[in-house]
Amino acid sequence: MRPFNLIVLGTAGAGKSALIAAFGKWIEKSTDRKVAYINLDPGCDFIPFEPDFDIRDYFTIAQIMRDESLGPNGAMVRASELLEQRAGEFSKRINEIEADIRLIDTPGQMEVFLFHGGPEMAKLMDGVTISLFLVDAEVAAKATGLVFTRLLGLSVGLRLGVPAISVLNKVDLVQGKLADIDRILADMELLKERVTKESSGVMIDLTLELSKVLPELLPAARLVKVSAKTGEGMQELYDIAHEIFCACGDLT
Repeated sequence: MRPFNLIVLGTAGAGKSALIAAFGKWIEKSTDRKVAYINLDPGCDFIPFEPDFDIRDYFTIAQIMRDESLGPNGAMVRASELLEQRAGEFSKRINEIEADIRLIDTPGQMEVFLFHGGPEMAKLMDGVTISLFLVDAEVAAKATGLVFTRLLGLSVGLRLGVPAISVLNKVDLVQGKLADIDRILADMELLKERVTKESSGVMIDLTLELSKVLPELLPAARLVKVSAKTGEGMQELYDIAHEIFCACGDLT
């Protein structure tokens, strides 16, 4: 069977590294699949898993700041350039890692990966590749946040050129609001009502117009709900990822 690459993206604080660690442990415990952990974030000080490939072995934000006399923002821009320049080299090294499933952590500044090297790496990695776009559950608890994060998830899939799964993370923080989120997604009239209450002025019109795009452009799919803290939703996440893997991959 060909390797299965899961590229995990999300806005800063969405819980990418924590979910990768929890999901990887769940896969190893619950299946016979071998998992590899890939870290592509040069700015992290700590990651809760032992990486099989770590971009920090090649450069870090702190190192770039020191060597090139740059501030944090300038160093991140430089790191994005290095990622793009060496995408082929890094993809080759990742391809050499023998595993059934590769869980790939990306920079906290999502745009670094999306616009500098990420699409090229996704194309060069062997096997089947999909992306997991993490939505912070507390952000999605508001209708306006739900609309914009869903559209951002659509953009992620289009930019990387691979199927994308939207994942509602940290659901342990909003247990009382999960049913409400489902209702908002399923009922346009309720969505309009909530947006009107939460926004004002031109933001109401803008959000409502954008919300009309969701049913047209986003494929019909359930919003997977997970928690790295409690382990909730890991089976569902594994199942939906495997469904896409079987639909996309050459399993012969």
